[in-house]
Amino acid sequence: MTHKTITLNVEAYDALRGLRSQPKESLSQVVLRLAQGFTRSTSGSALVDKLFADSSDLWLPSESELDRLDEIQRQ
Repeated sequence: MTHKTITLNVEAYDALRGLRSQPKESLSQVVLRLAQGFTRSTSGSALVDKLFADSSDLWLPSESELDRLDEIQRQ
């Protein structure tokens, strides 16, 4: 299997680790699970609906992520 190396800040890494559904789930599996069903055209409201669909896996963006989303929306 081909691999790509990505760089994450510690906050993003810790957030992904915290979203593992089981201790042995890889971060690649976490990313794939979270990305499932999303496309580049997925609306923000669909993203919010997915985030709140299962409160046991509730994830909320950090302040810096919210700032970045605001910047993207302005552009």
